[in-house]
Amino acid sequence: MLNRIFKTILLGVFSLVITTTFTSCEKEKDTIAVIIVKDTFGNVVSGVKVEVNPDQTINPTSGELPIPDLKKVNTTDANGKAQFTYELELILNIKATKSDGNDNYEGVNIIRLLRGKTTTKVVEISLI
Repeated sequence: MLNRIFKTILLGVFSLVITTTFTSCEKEKDTIAVIIVKDTFGNVVSGVKVEVNPDQTINPTSGELPIPDLKKVNTTDANGKAQFTYELELILNIKATKSDGNDNYEGVNIIRLLRGKTTTKVVEISLI
């Protein structure tokens, strides 16, 4: 009788440990920024250099500059998209630039990333 109770308790504890282990090891989703670049007519533009970076001001409490690894550069694909992956929530400045002959195009915007979510922002570039 005592042996049967011991086996039941042991099986319950073992099941609890296995269940807790598998549910606590889920990988957190990436925080992704998708930037879509369009021209003034609403057409997507490929081959645009897209830079994302946090505000470069000095932290007033610590006196430190932002982490340099947060600045990233990518080029838009044929669909006018550039994608960036981060681990944390951030507010980033976006700058999109393209040179076409003697013409230079530029567009700016701001994006707020939420942890574990994919956030999309459209940047319109125009002749400068």
